[in-house]
Amino acid sequence: MQMVNGSNTCPLCGGGKSFHFMTAPDRFHWRTHLYELKRCDSCTCVWLVGPPTPQDMPVHYDDDYHRTIAAGGEGSPEKRWRGPRETILKYKNSGSILDIGCSSGGFLGTMNNGYWRLHGIEIERATAERAINATGAEVFVGDVLDAPFQPESFDVITCFDLLEHVYQPREFLTKAMEWLKPGGILYAALPNIDSWEARLFGSYWYGLELPRHLFHFSPKSLRFMMSSLGFGEIEVVTPETSYLERSASYILSAVFQRIGITPLPMAKEQPRSLPSRAIRRALDLLLVEPFGFVASKAGAGASIQALFTKANSALPAPEVAVVLGQEL
Repeated sequence: MQMVNGSNTCPLCGGGKSFHFMTAPDRFHWRTHLYELKRCDSCTCVWLVGPPTPQDMPVHYDDDYHRTIAAGGEGSPEKRWRGPRETILKYKNSGSILDIGCSSGGFLGTMNNGYWRLHGIEIERATAERAINATGAEVFVGDVLDAPFQPESFDVITCFDLLEHVYQPREFLTKAMEWLKPGGILYAALPNIDSWEARLFGSYWYGLELPRHLFHFSPKSLRFMMSSLGFGEIEVVTPETSYLERSASYILSAVFQRIGITPLPMAKEQPRSLPSRAIRRALDLLLVEPFGFVASKAGAGASIQALFTKANSALPAPEVAVVLGQEL
């Protein structure tokens, strides 16, 4: 398969019929350069045309970006990671787990109870060291395809908000398949380009995250890719995730800019004051959470939660045994 490119050939399915989807800038840093997205007419995959090279990407993954991502994973970790953790524990309650793109170890820390051997992959060294110090995990620093793990090493592989960042998702997932033990599961969480929010906000949708997001998946395109690589589906759902507030913030910043006020990029935002947090919580209860609930039930939530296993192994049944010290 080709890497992300500007031709009409879909880099995911190889289809030759695609169309212009939209143009948008990097709103997180509030930069002006416009990026083009194309969409495959067949598998519905959306991809970034002519993305920055890997050598040029560090400017887009700056300290502000890593700080924001780490804060998101570390803030209230039990609440942040409860859903993924409980989903995984339905199928596996011990073993060896690899979190690809583990950041500062927020998720791995919730699995650090003596029943799991913790492993991670993180491309940014300082962030990886924080994960090691916080969890004791074995963390490889570098590109996924360079990681030295042996075949059939892991019972569970997780990738949270990662697949959309990968230049070659098919090669990435082929490597994950190689690392999984028979009966092992792959858990992926990623934005849903066919969500109600994506359609509502268009180029202001927070889930676009250009140019860091190279691919934009729908449940259909994700299922197509995983099936074509030999994975068996356990579940593909859209949970009650919402980017409403951040997307609305992008629109508000654009309004400020048009009336001559220079907006503060989201990358530079500081922790909220107590009154601001109270207002945000009220909006969550009145608007964001109800919208996220309805969208989720309609299969149009802002993100995708997907579990897959190797197709040549039996689908893992939910675990019924309770391991001492773990809550299933």
